[in-house]
Amino acid sequence: MDSLVGAAARGGGMGSDMGPSYLGAAMPSPYKDRRAMLSPLEEGGAAPFPRSAGARGDASSMVPPDAGNYGRPMASLAPVDDFEDCPVSVHVVGRSMSRENADLVGEYKKVGIHHGRPAYRKPGTRTVIRYWSVADRWLIDREGLQEADVCNAYAEQGGARHPAVEELVWRVWESSHRSHVRDPELLVTAVPMQIQICGRASGKENWDLNGEYKLVGLHQGRVAFIKDGEGHAIRYWAMGDRWLIDLEGLRDVDVCNGYTDARGSLHPGNPGFTWHVWDSTRGRHILDSCLQSLTAPRVIELVGREHPKENAAMCGTFHLVGMHSGRPAYVKSDGSRHAIRYWPREDRWLIDLDGLQSSDCCNGYAEAHGGFEHPGDGQLMWHIWETSRGRHLADPAVRTVVAPHTVVMSGRDPYKENCSLNGEYHIIGLIEGRPAYQQPDTEYTIRYWPSEDRWLIDLENGIHGGDVANVYADARGAEQPGNTDLLWYVWETSRGRHVSDEDIVAQAVEAAMPDWSKLELSPLG
Repeated sequence: MDSLVGAAARGGGMGSDMGPSYLGAAMPSPYKDRRAMLSPLEEGGAAPFPRSAGARGDASSMVPPDAGNYGRPMASLAPVDDFEDCPVSVHVVGRSMSRENADLVGEYKKVGIHHGRPAYRKPGTRTVIRYWSVADRWLIDREGLQEADVCNAYAEQGGARHPAVEELVWRVWESSHRSHVRDPELLVTAVPMQIQICGRASGKENWDLNGEYKLVGLHQGRVAFIKDGEGHAIRYWAMGDRWLIDLEGLRDVDVCNGYTDARGSLHPGNPGFTWHVWDSTRGRHILDSCLQSLTAPRVIELVGREHPKENAAMCGTFHLVGMHSGRPAYVKSDGSRHAIRYWPREDRWLIDLDGLQSSDCCNGYAEAHGGFEHPGDGQLMWHIWETSRGRHLADPAVRTVVAPHTVVMSGRDPYKENCSLNGEYHIIGLIEGRPAYQQPDTEYTIRYWPSEDRWLIDLENGIHGGDVANVYADARGAEQPGNTDLLWYVWETSRGRHVSDEDIVAQAVEAAMPDWSKLELSPLG
């Protein structure tokens, strides 16, 4: 059916309409640095920070309140809290792209402890979310982990062990007001950034609800997700405690194309959910046991098995198709039927060039135990079948990773030195534990250099070079080079050094969504 169907064709009547939506805007592109020049405590009504009494007070003012514990080992005073229960990554969403400091939006990864709380950094930047113990506040600060109360945004801490608490109210610096202004749409959350909807058979009514949905903000008090380029939405309906898939977008009605009971869940990415999809011929929503909502990556790249080795054809791009034997399953979209699937009897991930079978026969395997919920983890050690030896042998070069298939470099003036860096680079493998990319038919390579935590573009020595490169960017936690926040420095002979070029942009390009209706797939088990 058409992706934008009328309400009459989609069913509804699950409850009455609700109040206003609290929805964040689409993910913005980076803005220029507009940093708050005032402390958050200079906002009206806030008390000033206490100054140190030690500089002027008498000796008694310098005695700490727990002075009686002096001389005892520090370990005996209090247990060390490593905050292992806190999320390893959080997401900032909901800031309108038309507003100042919209570039705070994005993913942040835990980098350590600061002021007794976990700190998070946006990969490729200095921007962090950090705790400021003096005022008991969470700050978002473009200048990094500094000892200052100046920030771009802040929220009252409220006893939160980490900043991904949806009840926190954030205030964001706005130069026109010369103060931090409350933004109810800004959200820091630990829920997944993407939800994959898969399993609706091609050709069936509402089959176009399949696809990837990205986190955009809050709606009816829960997170909401939008499909890029389509406007299709996954949203929460509070009155019925249900997650709805709505091809008409984020609305405040109970009419939808599909639904599942939320059961108090914080997000809709649960493979255990049972989804009901609207069937016009029957005039109601019908259970579709094949439809699933997952948080697994949409695409996995298999790299490293080189010709003329046996089974080199296994390399390529694998797309999520659904669940098989209780775990996410992936297949190529080239018609080869090559698949990566789970085998529960031995708790292994299998590479099977014969498709999604229900047997232990395979071309390659990796042990799944140890928390590998999907096969796109670069730490998996793959064993590949070799007929001459009559068994599977470990191949450290073979890796399955979640990384963009292509990185496009652009923006270098064609009349400037090293302008040949512009172009498309395709993934070729892992170097120093990170994905490496190369321009087709050239030796031009993008690779990671760990000793200086930098991404290098080498136009001369390719994958075999050292720390000498034509172009570099400080990685600052960026796990792949297709990050628009990276600032690139290009070698200029006339100046004898690398010079920053803010016009250069590195853009990640994901593999296109396959048209499953044109492919013959093995049945999912």
